[in-house]
Order: sequence, then structure tokens, then C-alpha cells
Amino acid sequence: MPKILALDGLAEEGVNVFQNAPDFQVDVKPAQKPDELAQIIGDYDGLVVRSGTKVTAEALANAHNLKVIGRAGVGTDNIDKDTATKMGVVVMNTPGGNTISTCEHALALLFSLCRNIPQAHASMEAGRWDRKLFMGTEVCGKTLGIVGVGRIGGEVAKRAQAYEMNVLAYDPILTKVKADALGVELVSLDDLLERADFITVHAPKTEKTNNMIRKEHFQKMKNTCRIVNTARGGIINEQDLAEALKNEEIAGAALDVYTKEPLDENPFIGLNNIVMTPHLAASTEEAQETVAVDVAQQMVDYLTTGAIVNAVNVPSLDAKMRKKLQPLLHLGERLGQFLSSYVEGAPDSINIEYHGDVGVRDTYPITASILTGFLTPIVDSVNVVSAPSLLEEHGIDFGETRKAKPSDYAFQIVVRVKTDEESHFVAGTLFGEKDPRICGINGFRVDAVPEGWMLICMNEDKPSVLGRVALTIGESGANIANLVLGRDEPGKKATTVLNLDGPIGDDILTKIQNIPHVEYARLVELK
Repeated sequence: MPKILALDGLAEEGVNVFQNAPDFQVDVKPAQKPDELAQIIGDYDGLVVRSGTKVTAEALANAHNLKVIGRAGVGTDNIDKDTATKMGVVVMNTPGGNTISTCEHALALLFSLCRNIPQAHASMEAGRWDRKLFMGTEVCGKTLGIVGVGRIGGEVAKRAQAYEMNVLAYDPILTKVKADALGVELVSLDDLLERADFITVHAPKTEKTNNMIRKEHFQKMKNTCRIVNTARGGIINEQDLAEALKNEEIAGAALDVYTKEPLDENPFIGLNNIVMTPHLAASTEEAQETVAVDVAQQMVDYLTTGAIVNAVNVPSLDAKMRKKLQPLLHLGERLGQFLSSYVEGAPDSINIEYHGDVGVRDTYPITASILTGFLTPIVDSVNVVSAPSLLEEHGIDFGETRKAKPSDYAFQIVVRVKTDEESHFVAGTLFGEKDPRICGINGFRVDAVPEGWMLICMNEDKPSVLGRVALTIGESGANIANLVLGRDEPGKKATTVLNLDGPIGDDILTKIQNIPHVEYARLVELK
């Protein structure tokens, strides 16, 4: 029975999704401090938060059962994603749920700023009629610069054009084709800052965007420019913005997000050319209901089917694609596990090659399965989320290549491992789209089923060698379920793969290795 902990006042509609899911249990609690969360998180499979709870490394210290964290909203900067990833916990958000609410709030702030609405309201409440003090400015015919043209920025662009504004766009990943479709002019950041009458920020918070707009940038703007930020605090340097407003380097600013929330030391107090709201962009009834339902359904799907949607620390994989990929994921995990058990010495590197048409463009889920299988015998707990980071943690280099030209099969997956003692590689494919096979070991072509106990013998291609190996196994009481042989040339080298119904002891393995012409024999268990 999956147990869910829902914090921060998750909308009732989202809680109902968990309650209506078969065999799910959900506990609803208010926001928790990291030390408080650490005390209660241990029994839960899923955690869902808004922005009120900080999911830190401390908070996750006892989350031994946790499999997924859902953020009812877009920003995940209140979640320690590195720690979650190392623990194998999927972190999901709901990027589309509050698109319209944030877009509308940005425009509301822009109009409030242009028409001095908060200041005029305060004046009226004080019993004054200061009509001449609050001369505004129109947006029609002016130029709007949008920094970050994703879902929200794109919606802002559409509405700005309805107000007959010219729209400039800065976004490093926005293509010209997409910009043309949106009807915006794609420009550099400097060009946007210099030309825009109004600027609105909708970029994600990253190392590259942190402190992206600062003192030197305000000096490039028109002194009539007004700037709005409903994205994340810290993209605009708050101290530099406060100075620019005091010195009237720009005409005004409107903020909904801040570097620290709540804002303890507010540098904008006393300024009459700023409008501030306390992170309200997603605070509409419709948005909160949508993100709550979306994140709850995503978490239920993951915990019941393994489908990953809107994850921020692992590629998404919906249920339909997961079903299609399942045979490849199984094959990949078996190849990784086979090599991990087969090689001797401490692993230095693992390299994966995709030959031919695997059937999907994005091979990352298969790669993650290979890495998971490889690390399974090495670490206590690993899954497709934690495998890449654990690989790095153990100092194992990793590489991946794709080759369009197939070899002997429609496609092959080749995994190469180098240790401080030796190097080996194994190739795998699917028969009939669902039947996994090891089709090559160190260049020897074989047709082996990757399951159960597998004995691999490297020997000279001499008469009676295989017979003696089989006799030794039989005398030990073990049964041979399947046997395949691969060789390069008659009389040269050969590789024999035997599937056994059960394990053989080290003493039997030593006897096999002592058979004349056997170079080595290794036993692999694939669970």
C-alpha cells in the first residue's frame, strides 16, 4: 500500500486523486521544517509539496522508502534534487498547471505598474484625490521584451500582441522557426535590454540565469523602461534593481518573487516606483486545483506503472513508451548485470554502443537500465534515477555512442567494461522483439539466454574439452539447461556458455578451470 505525505495545503482535488487510487493511503499535514520532515518521512513512498516546505538533505535523511517527490507547481528550487537523485528518488513538477495564472499575473503587474494602480488606491484610502500625481503610460505600440519564452513566456507574447505591442524575445534554446510562429523577434539579451520599453522575465532559475540582470544591464535600458519578474528571485539582482529605481535609471519595476521568501530585509521599502506581491503568480483557485490534480496523478502513475512524467532529474517515460521499451530495458539491465558479475577487478569505465535501429530516438532509458544492472552487484541500492550519479560517485567513467550501420543483426547493444585488471565486452539483441539474447561475448558470436546461472568457459577449440566440462558439471549434481558454443576459427579459441538450473560450488569451478585447454571459467548469476 503506497503511502503519500501531502504538505503545504495541497488542494483537496489533488488529495482526492490519492484517496481514490486503489490501495493508496494519504496523510495531509501543514508545511514542515526540514528537521520536522526528517522525523516523519521514513514511512512514506511519496511526498508532495508546494513552495512552503524545504526538502533539504536533512529532511531526506530518513526517507528510506521514498520513491517520488511531487512539486505542485513549476519551481523545484525548494527541493534538494542532487540528494534525491543519489537516493534514487524521482522529482516531478507540473510545468503546465499554472501557465495561465502566472501569465495573467505578469500582465496584471505590468498594468498596475504602468497606471500606478496600487499607489492611487492607497491615496484614495487615505482620503486624497491626487489625480495629477498618477500620470500613467500606455502599452499599445510599445515594445515588450520577454526573457525566457517557454510556456508562460509564449502565452505572454500572444496577449501582448493583442494589445498591439511589438515583442522581442531572448531565449538561448528558442529556434527562429518557433519565434516566427509566435510572431516575436528573436534577439540577443543586450539588444532586448536596449530596445524594450517593458521587460518581463520568465526564465528558469539556473546557474546561468542567477544574477542574469544586474547593474550594468540596468545602465543599458531606457530610463523609461519598466521590468517585471514573476519567474524566480535572484534572476534580477535585487540590490542593483533597488539602486536603479532610486537613481531613476529605469522608470519602475514589479516583483512577485524574491531571493529569500519571506523577504526579511526588503531593499524596496520607501520606493514609489515599484509594485510588489508575495509570490502570488500561481495563487488562483484554478491553478492550484490543476497542479494538485496533475502532480497527484503523475505520482500515482509512477508508483503503480513506473510511468515517469514531468520529471526534472531523470528523462520522462510515459506508460505507453515504457511498455514499448520494456523488452529493451530488460535486455539492458541483463547486459549490465552480466558484465558486472563477469569482469574481475575494480571498474574504471563503462561504454555503451548502439548499433543499427534500436527503435527509439532517445536511448537514455535503456542506458540507465544498463547502468542500473551494472551497479546492482556493486552497491546496496540503485535504480535508473540514481545510477548515473552513483557511477560518478564510484569514479567510473561512462560514455555512449550510436552507430547507424547495423552489424550481424537489425540492432545490437554493445557494453564494454574496463577494470584495473582486464577489459571485456558483451553484445545483446532481441529476437522477435521481445526475446532478449546475448549474441556476443568478447567478439565470439553466441546465442545465449541471459537468465539464471550462467557458466562461461574460455578454452582452446580442442576435442573433448566441452565433454569434460559437461561431465564435471553433471557429476556435481547440477543440471545443464542450455548450451551454446562460439568460436573464431577451428582449432583456435572458443567460448562456451552453459545455462544451469542452479549454482555450482567454487570447488567445481576450480575443477573445470583445471581441465586441459580451459583458460578460465566464470559463473554469473542473473536474478
